[in-house]
Amino acid sequence: MPNVLIIRPQTEAQSLAHCLKQKNIHSTLYPLFKPHFLPFPDLGTPQAFIITSKNALYSLEAREDLKQIPLFVVGDQTASLAQEMGFTTVFRGSGTSQDLVGVILSQADPKKGPLIHLSGEKVTGRLVETLNAHGFDARRQIVYKIEDASELPVSLIEDIQNKTLTHVMFFSPRTTTVFVNLLKKGKLEGSTSHMTSLCLSENVAEKARLIPWEKVWVSSKPTTEAMIGHFNEKKE
Repeated sequence: MPNVLIIRPQTEAQSLAHCLKQKNIHSTLYPLFKPHFLPFPDLGTPQAFIITSKNALYSLEAREDLKQIPLFVVGDQTASLAQEMGFTTVFRGSGTSQDLVGVILSQADPKKGPLIHLSGEKVTGRLVETLNAHGFDARRQIVYKIEDASELPVSLIEDIQNKTLTHVMFFSPRTTTVFVNLLKKGKLEGSTSHMTSLCLSENVAEKARLIPWEKVWVSSKPTTEAMIGHFNEKKE
């Protein structure tokens, strides 16, 4: 029976655990990353917000005055959450920032005002720069910061050592690196050789491979649905 380790922030971890439970897959939550939301600035009335993380979307949750502003979001799950939160116009990509740029170019107009990318401190890719090169007034606004755990919880260490966890899900190179470094810090890098690491992309897998695993699996698409699809595959 799979027992999947989830290290994402609490809200995202619970959502992912619910999706796994619907597939009759057990998960164990140890959120190692905690978002801290910054005071939301006065951004006027932009043409649209660009959302590439659920935490950025959560920064808008209480802002009923902004829910008429269109959103460009990176994937289906974030789009569904935005609609549940009351946003009336949501354009979605298929899981990557590169794909989302294509959606923005087809739906937005450089003459209709700025595009604001709401994000954390660190982002990958050059989304804003690419849009500016196409004539848009695109800007990035940091709306949250992530606090990383400084060490692994004792109970998580015990679960790893006792081999009660079979899989771990990795969604970004940065968080994968943090987890790998915490294992190394605790001299536990050899304790995951019985586990499978499920990686959103090859960039994520590159960081995971810095320690031994039974298997490093890379999703065919950068979506949560595709990640969960691992458990539908026929095993050798």
